[in-house]
Amino acid sequence: MANPILSRSGSMSDSALSQHMSQVFNYMAGGVGVSGIVAYAVTSSPALMQLAIKGQLFWFIALFGVALMLQKIVFSLQPAAGLAVFAGFAALMGLSLAPLAMVYTGSSIATAFATASVMFAGTAAYGYFTKKSLSGWGTFLMMGVWGLVGASIINLVLSLFGVNTGPMSFVISLIAVPLFAGMTAYDVNNIRETFASYGRDEVMRSRLAILQATSLYINFINMFTALLNILGERR
Repeated sequence: MANPILSRSGSMSDSALSQHMSQVFNYMAGGVGVSGIVAYAVTSSPALMQLAIKGQLFWFIALFGVALMLQKIVFSLQPAAGLAVFAGFAALMGLSLAPLAMVYTGSSIATAFATASVMFAGTAAYGYFTKKSLSGWGTFLMMGVWGLVGASIINLVLSLFGVNTGPMSFVISLIAVPLFAGMTAYDVNNIRETFASYGRDEVMRSRLAILQATSLYINFINMFTALLNILGERR
């Protein structure tokens, strides 16, 4: 006969995890929405579009710097303020992504977004429902991410100096799609595996939800832009 206390405890734990995952994905989806709104607003303003185009390297460095510092920033603030920082990060990302509308057709952008959404949902579901821990993927995936960041910086700098980096950009995108799909599965699996260690601390849980949403948001954005570079039809 099942122990009713253990059963109730397990049920409460599952419910708390489900609520936490829902919060994480809601934050992540909200970040994508903020980026989309900002990107649309920038495309509607020639002055803002020129700012976005001319400052590409600066936006890249700024986003990279904020991403590195986000954990320290969020843990120094109350959750509501930390969430505002994430919204600002998503807005800055939207500004940096806006020039893509000048390069690719609207249908291509929609197709890449839909494909990235399906891939993201599939890999997130795998990370959540798989019975095994994916912790062993961590080192390999992070090495891949840092290598990709380095290659992307080189690619961006060369392109700003007028060097044709088409083949290099295409190869980076081919690597980025499976890499960030793997990161999505790993991140979701890690949330599930580690939730018990912080689930009772509401403030800690809220702060971590913001950071976890940011990681998933970055995974999605990278999958989207990589797929757009692979599948997109240029104007």
